[in-house]
Amino acid sequence: MGCCCSTEREDSEFSKLATKPLIKQNRSVSFDVPENIKAGDLALSIHLTGCRRLSKGPGGDCDPFVRFWLSSDPANVQESTPKSRTQNPLWVPEELFHFMPFKKKDMAKTKLIISVMDKDSFGDPDPLGDCTVKLSSLEGGEEKELRLQLINPTTGEPLESFIDLKVEVDCALKAYGTQEEKVYEYQRWGVVHGWSNELVRNGGSLLPTDPGRWSNWDKSVWSSEFKEVQNELPEGWAVKKGFDWEINGRPGSSDGWEYAFGFRFPGWFEKPYFLMRARRRIWRRIIVNNNISAHVNGQSTKELV
Repeated sequence: MGCCCSTEREDSEFSKLATKPLIKQNRSVSFDVPENIKAGDLALSIHLTGCRRLSKGPGGDCDPFVRFWLSSDPANVQESTPKSRTQNPLWVPEELFHFMPFKKKDMAKTKLIISVMDKDSFGDPDPLGDCTVKLSSLEGGEEKELRLQLINPTTGEPLESFIDLKVEVDCALKAYGTQEEKVYEYQRWGVVHGWSNELVRNGGSLLPTDPGRWSNWDKSVWSSEFKEVQNELPEGWAVKKGFDWEINGRPGSSDGWEYAFGFRFPGWFEKPYFLMRARRRIWRRIIVNNNISAHVNGQSTKELV
């Protein structure tokens, strides 16, 4: 497995961002080709798979998540979903992040900056480790698997902690034309019917106050109907062959379920601890824009206009 970890770091690069308000990129699916993406532009695609041997936070637990940004655009910070009570988090399915567009001439001076953080329910998150990747080390258009050693964000000393990624620099249009959609499925546990996604009045365990059986990824839309939380694909977009809706839940748990005290609770766990009565799992599909694919493969660009 390749490694492009750099222990070089500019303290000012991290200290400026430590107190700067974060502007998070909206990762919901957009179907219009952005005007700022031009022919020849590049994109960085990142698949986050997991971390190993993270240290515990000041509170004694470890609820890790990962922040990514480019040194050339520090305002665009993207975050993974957090994991609960684990020093060896896995993201299943792999979480996908795109940074685009940028020019090839800018690769030599641009770094991907990665910070692993410990989520704090009552304050700011605590840093667990940092690392950087030079974009110039990713030239070639091939996906690379990286295991990166983290460094102490205060002292700069290497830690015994690692993060696993798959990264690729490729055509920005190609990256934009491949997107993933994810939705959550929820159930509640009841004494009579056990785990159920039906309302109590219909012979299930869901309460009238529960938001719904399904939600979209950012939980802005809830419904009892799956079709109401997924996007309708417009003309030109299609489901990638072999990647239609499928369960991609938490590893190590039965059928991908993870558990919490309520549907909107911020922390989710592999096992149902005492009094946990809600569970959820992830469904995912990958969609592609066939017009963009045709353009990337050298066919007519008329379909993109």
